[in-house]
Amino acid sequence: MASGWGCQHQTTHEGIADWCRLLSHPCDPGCKGCVLYGAGFFSVSDTPSNEAFERRKKKKRSDNPLGR
Repeated sequence: MASGWGCQHQTTHEGIADWCRLLSHPCDPGCKGCVLYGAGFFSVSDTPSNEAFERRKKKKRSDNPLGR
């Protein structure tokens, strides 16, 4: 079974197929300001979202109860 996800902010603008209405620039999933930023790990290694995801993961009390 395949699954997919569609962003409510993605639209077409002046001939650009993937335009973000939220940030007013071409869609770049995982960039700062994106609803996906820090929400998951991306397969593209240079996405800033990956660093934010790792920081967020370390802050969860169940994963790191003593802050070590």
